[in-house]
Amino acid sequence: MAHTCSTLVLHCIDFRLGNAIKEYLEKNNYLGDCDIVSVAGAAKNIASPADTSARVFVLNQIAISKRLHNISRVVLMNHTDCGAYGGTSAFASDEAEKEHHRSEMMSARTIIHELHPELNISLALAHVAHDNVRIEAIEA
Repeated sequence: MAHTCSTLVLHCIDFRLGNAIKEYLEKNNYLGDCDIVSVAGAAKNIASPADTSARVFVLNQIAISKRLHNISRVVLMNHTDCGAYGGTSAFASDEAEKEHHRSEMMSARTIIHELHPELNISLALAHVAHDNVRIEAIEA
């Protein structure tokens, strides 16, 4: 019988997120019981990839996790100052950056739901400020 876990977490590869993600996983009882996909840009690969192969790759990871581990939830986690989006300087304000990430994660959520309507999809944004990272849930 295959091992099951309830959640897949998709986040960026940025090393600055490591400790905050570990704390997030512990706080939400996911640590040691979730699948993790770490890829530069996180939800960007689904919402606005540079080419379709990135979207196919990430969506395939979700499908594999669902098939092998029977996930029922996906957590999409983007972060501020993400190089895949051009960093913080690419945005006119902190609020504009936050709204752009929210919009990207909402678009990714819609695409995932078209393929897997039974999955519950949560959004989270990691705010990166120097050595401090704070993760907040984003309302859909």
